[in-house]
Amino acid sequence: MTESGSWPYGDYWRASRLRPALAGGAAGLWSREAALLAVAGVLAACAVTFLPTPIRAPGHAILKATLPIVAGVALAPRLWAGSLCGAAAAASTGLMLGLGLGNLQPAAVAALLAIGPAIDLAMRGAGRGGWTLYLRFALAGLAANLFAFAVRWGVAWLALDGARLHTMQQIGPGALASFALCGLAAGLVSGVLCFRGAAPPE
Repeated sequence: MTESGSWPYGDYWRASRLRPALAGGAAGLWSREAALLAVAGVLAACAVTFLPTPIRAPGHAILKATLPIVAGVALAPRLWAGSLCGAAAAASTGLMLGLGLGNLQPAAVAALLAIGPAIDLAMRGAGRGGWTLYLRFALAGLAANLFAFAVRWGVAWLALDGARLHTMQQIGPGALASFALCGLAAGLVSGVLCFRGAAPPE
């Protein structure tokens, strides 16, 4: 597969389960990939805002945000692909908040906006596959959700969220552990679904 302009592929693209759908050197590949990443970000924002889930554990929003963005990165595994997804998610979230759609909590927004850049940072220098690739995705989910927990803690401490009463249980060690586990699970499961454990032979 060839490079395209100054937006190179990460070395891990060969391990993508979804990449063959776009294989080839057709003109306009870059623009199609950018569009796919933007759509992935929009889908992640819509999932966090509208998708119901029976899971009510603290930090569960990242479980809805991560898979669309990792799928976007698998379809267009360029460097900084996650950040482009995150930018699209941010724009979509801002639009929905402006229109009064959904009931987004600050921590959920933080997780949604952080997971794309966290994936980019985690995948820097990643190889073509192997269990370390899954570990990187898990650590990206962990980092994003720890950031979300920090936002939740800060909002509670500053009493910025007047609509809800935050008890110590909601921002204490139990909540922190739940945020961490949800982040790890979101990154790991999404990585396994979208990337192979080892790249196929060339």
